[in-house]
Amino acid sequence: MKRKGFTLWLTGLSGAGKTTLAEELAPLLRTRGVSVEVLDGDEVRSNLSKGLGFSKEDRDTNIRRIGYVCRLPRA
Repeated sequence: MKRKGFTLWLTGLSGAGKTTLAEELAPLLRTRGVSVEVLDGDEVRSNLSKGLGFSKEDRDTNIRRIGYVCRLPRA
């Protein structure tokens, strides 16, 4: 039986603990048989969205790129 995936998107200010929370949550989900990929915002900006700033247009582009990755089928 194929399970439908979902995206859990943590948002908040810089330094609010989003990455810390994701790193604590991921192993708990994995122990329950959930396949997990953590996309850290800093790593995404360094690799997927390199060169983008923080203007409204650049932030919207960054969000669209992350959304695209989240919709990709899992191999």
